[in-house]
Amino acid sequence: MADPLLKGQFPVKGLFQALAVAAMCLQEEPDTRPYMDDVVTALAHLAVHKVGEKDIAGDSIKCAGHVESFRAASSAGSERA
Repeated sequence: MADPLLKGQFPVKGLFQALAVAAMCLQEEPDTRPYMDDVVTALAHLAVHKVGEKDIAGDSIKCAGHVESFRAASSAGSERA
């Protein structure tokens, strides 16, 4: 799923977390999809998250991290993914 030009130099955990966010956006039922502002918040968090020494593809095998639903009560009027 990662760009081959990265040559394995990316955080595996971050890749799995980004894929989990994307998967939530692809839910068949619109009411089960996250709000767009929550998706942006989740991806922004992943973009600034510091990479651990062994969280690089090829250096270690990581299990997919669980991504919680980012729905907040304050997002009730937000646009869905």
